Amino acid sequence: MPRANTRLEKTTRLTGDDLEQAWKVYELAFAGLATRAVQQHLMTREEFDEVCADVRVFKYVVRDADLGTLCGFATFSNDLSTVYQLSEDYYENRWPRQFAERSIWYIGCVGVHPAYRSSGVFVTLVEAMCRVVHEQRGVASLDICRYNDERLALPRLISRIVNSFGHATEGERLDVQTYWAYDFAAA
Repeated sequence: MPRANTRLEKTTRLTGDDLEQAWKVYELAFAGLATRAVQQHLMTREEFDEVCADVRVFKYVVRDADLGTLCGFATFSNDLSTVYQLSEDYYENRWPRQFAERSIWYIGCVGVHPAYRSSGVFVTLVEAMCRVVHEQRGVASLDICRYNDERLALPRLISRIVNSFGHATEGERLDVQTYWAYDFAAA
């Protein structure tokens, strides 16, 4: 798809039609991970609504400039308490200065409507968030499931976006959580 004619907006709260459109984009973008990732990557509608109402979490939306409809959605916060099951102690120990300055940012999700994949919408969202982190000399963190790592190569794509700021920064895998199963029916 050629680069879409879009505009980026940042807000602390989504309501009304924007909330409905953001949910649809999010749901379409993440539904495929329901059967590809062990950990839940698709919030329930209730969880999504809570995040969209939480002013501690910034919401970035990309609109099709011609149609006015949302085609991309992302969440971004420097209040690590907003991220379920994240260890603030880990981040404080690893990056004490950035933790104290609240310049550690967590990218909760980046979703692009399937009709806008490969149109620059993902890059627009990630660039906007990373620009904030870059200006603060902070840390950007996110979780990426194995499918998005190995099949879609998201860490490499994000590294290319980050390096476009003229500052060679390589992503680093912080941790690995491995899920195991013992199938007694297969014995």
